[in-house]
Amino acid sequence: MIRIRNGEDEAFAQLVNPLIEKGYRTSFSILKSKEQAEEVVQNSMIEAYRNIMSGKEIVYFNTWFYKLVSHRSIDTWRKNVRLNESPIDIELVTDKHGVLESVLKDETENEIKNGISSLDNRDYRNILILYYYQEQAIQEISDLLGLKNSTVKSHLRRARNALKKRLTENRFIGVNSQ
Repeated sequence: MIRIRNGEDEAFAQLVNPLIEKGYRTSFSILKSKEQAEEVVQNSMIEAYRNIMSGKEIVYFNTWFYKLVSHRSIDTWRKNVRLNESPIDIELVTDKHGVLESVLKDETENEIKNGISSLDNRDYRNILILYYYQEQAIQEISDLLGLKNSTVKSHLRRARNALKKRLTENRFIGVNSQ
């Protein structure tokens, strides 16, 4: 960090270059957009540089950087949901069965995304996104959010229940009477 603050650009490149690929994959898994993921990683690198130059003491830079990328990706995803500008996959479908399947899949994904974004608890929303969309392990989520494993597990269970309740209220999923 001292070399970076002294103006050695190469030191910053050596610090972040090994992290860019995983940061991009992390962001892309949340946003499903190449352009948005690239922008998030680029903006995260700028933010990291500014934090270093301002004298912020970052003990575990790799973890801090991935957390930064995750949070900025989630922020962008929320913005997309609010603006209803989430990336749309356009597929050429030739048969009626494929069209129906494609429409149902898109409708299901949108309903689940809307259900997640409508949850009142921000921790629940973040954990669902990290676990299901980013495919992070419990331990990785724990490290990223600074929570205990047991807390992540209980939040995940409660988030699933809250999402199920929300989707049931919206009559998106039926209630099994058994």
